Amino acid sequence: MENESDLDRARAALAAVDATRASVADRLVTPWWYHPTLGLLVAAYLVGYAVGDTIVRMTVLVAFFVGIGVLTTVYRRRTGVWVSGHRAGAATRWAVAMGVAAVVLVLTALGVHAATDLLWPVWVCAAIVFVVIVVLGRRFDARLRSELRNGHVVAS
Repeated sequence: MENESDLDRARAALAAVDATRASVADRLVTPWWYHPTLGLLVAAYLVGYAVGDTIVRMTVLVAFFVGIGVLTTVYRRRTGVWVSGHRAGAATRWAVAMGVAAVVLVLTALGVHAATDLLWPVWVCAAIVFVVIVVLGRRFDARLRSELRNGHVVAS
């Protein structure tokens, strides 16, 4: 009898853990404006850094980090959790892809502008980085919620 009671308590505890994971995954719904805002921050940084002088570059850098800080704070307050893109289980690949794409596009814009003085390639790179951030960010979120539900990621 005692073993059955222990077994029932263990099952109930595991069910509670599963319910908590599902609750966290359900709360982790990114607001619709989060990725477009992040994309705009990266695109604005790309344009300002590629075509601006030192003061503009410093300004867009500060604005970028302030914007990231505000986004992070609002997200944490809204969801109650934060998961690093570097510790998100299988979802990490989407965060890495987003970061690599952004770096490649920034470097492309810098290189093309430095070599040609053309502005339109910078704007094209900014538009592409915006779309990439929105699309890959949403894929990251979907995979992250799946990972949380399955117990492969721990939110903090």
